[in-house]
Amino acid sequence: MKSALREALWFHGLFLAIALALLFTVHGERYGQALTALALAYNILLPLYAVARGHAEWLSLWFFLIPLSCAQVFPDWALVDIGHALSFPDHGQYRIGGAVPVYFMGLWIMLLFPILLICDTTRRRYFNTAVLSLLLFAFWEWAARPLALWHASNVFMIAGTAVYPIIPEMILCVAALQAYRNSHNRNIIQRVFSAFGVNLLYTGAVFIGLLLCRHLL
Repeated sequence: MKSALREALWFHGLFLAIALALLFTVHGERYGQALTALALAYNILLPLYAVARGHAEWLSLWFFLIPLSCAQVFPDWALVDIGHALSFPDHGQYRIGGAVPVYFMGLWIMLLFPILLICDTTRRRYFNTAVLSLLLFAFWEWAARPLALWHASNVFMIAGTAVYPIIPEMILCVAALQAYRNSHNRNIIQRVFSAFGVNLLYTGAVFIGLLLCRHLL
């Protein structure tokens, strides 16, 4: 295993362990403050660690995913206000559009980054991205309710897991990897537009998934 990939696994494994330990010890508004602090900490520590260790590819991927992660609040907002398929527990933090807690701008990248970084080093990168994203997003869709992050409503579910977003989230990851590989050597405006293009693709995909699940399942 390459050294940079091994470091990425250690970094994310350690961060996840610390994050879960913290979240299990706080309640109420402190829970929301902890989530906000974790989102900020990840997006500060990751680039700092990348610079310190000379991992230029980490920085490049992080820069690409930042606008994408921030823009993901819009499909979530639409799923709350229009689709009535999603809700977020109130942990006392500011909500974008009165719907999505602000810390979600920094949470999406915490799953997207390791998936894309790991799979981009493999020979069958897109297939591996599809499989890994399918597994990890399915797990987090299940874990979100006990962790009081979000929960689905008025949708078809299996074992407490909403079905409609799983394939769209897989599409999100595969499209993000493709867009990143096509744009990472281009100027910043092209990279930002590529990231937003992936966000728009996901928005359409998740509402198609919601439509199909409500009418076919």
